[in-house]
Amino acid sequence: MNALLKLFAGLCLFRRGPEDIPYIPPLLGMLLGLWMVLQLLAATLQVGLTVAQMVGAQLISLGLILGASAMILAFKGLQARWLQTALALIGVDLALTLVSLPLLLLGHAAGGTPALVNGLYLLLISWQLAIQSFIFHRAFAVGPLLGLALAFGLFILTFLVIGMVMPEALAAG
Repeated sequence: MNALLKLFAGLCLFRRGPEDIPYIPPLLGMLLGLWMVLQLLAATLQVGLTVAQMVGAQLISLGLILGASAMILAFKGLQARWLQTALALIGVDLALTLVSLPLLLLGHAAGGTPALVNGLYLLLISWQLAIQSFIFHRAFAVGPLLGLALAFGLFILTFLVIGMVMPEALAAG
């Protein structure tokens, strides 16, 4: 487990790539279970939406990013890379969710989110986009700028889909 944590930390620091993730199919289920637990915990610390709405938005986001990754890899004939790409994306999300929990706790304890915490949270989201673009660059065998365009495009698509499916989620923010 320690080796896996070091691997995800290396991904977050751009020192490792998705190709370094071990090809272990059962690991996907374990990481998804842990991801769900952390999303539930994070959702309980946020205000403005119900836990179901927060987790629903996160599930839509994860589904879009994993689905788009599968389609792009299939289009490029690189389907065999999907598991490692999915594990990398979920692992990075887990790592950054763990980093964001203290910020969420601080906002929850303060009865509202201070501007500094919002700024730090924005930095975490930006960092996640940068890591996702790096993962896409390596997994899809595309240039770094195209990887960034894909990450940013999926980020925008996520907001559009959430806005269509759950308009209350965007209205609360």
